[in-house]
Amino acid sequence: MKSLAFEFLDRSESIEEYNQRFYNAVNASPETLNDHQKEMLGYYKLNWTRSKRVEKTYSVSEDALDIIYSIINPQVWIVITEGWCGDSSQSLPVIAEIARQSQGKITLRIISRDAYPELLEKYQTNGSMSIPKLIGTTYQGEESWVWGPRPKPANDLFQDLKSKNMAKEEIYTELHAWYAKDKGKAVEKELMEHIR
Repeated sequence: MKSLAFEFLDRSESIEEYNQRFYNAVNASPETLNDHQKEMLGYYKLNWTRSKRVEKTYSVSEDALDIIYSIINPQVWIVITEGWCGDSSQSLPVIAEIARQSQGKITLRIISRDAYPELLEKYQTNGSMSIPKLIGTTYQGEESWVWGPRPKPANDLFQDLKSKNMAKEEIYTELHAWYAKDKGKAVEKELMEHIR
């Protein structure tokens, strides 16, 4: 059965196009932004810095490369996300690097969560519209698996801190400290389990 996400491919963008849109949002003049964009501008800027750090510090492990190079049937990875999302700033650069290292076996496409909220309705996480969501499909569009919005250890930490009634900003400070220490390895590990 064809994935709903696959049906949105004609409205998707490459990682290069996404990064250009992200860069443009970070560097836009405030007077050109709508209210939502103005509200999110600080998040865009912070997450741009985070994503650039991940791009510089993450490299695909040898074990993961062995799995990636052994892919027989090409795949399409569709990520629903936005630049204002903190989890995405930590995960999308890892996803993009894995796809880049696949030598064409993984085609990565990005779909705007804000432009197409109806798509995320299908991929909710426990009733929430959390992103990023990665949908893995065959080249024919058959859905194979769904991942996101964050790796299990990060989600466990998030849920634990939330249960302690910590302030939202404190939770995200702890969460991003975890991401910085993990250096993309948890995301990589979970994605490799889906590739196999």
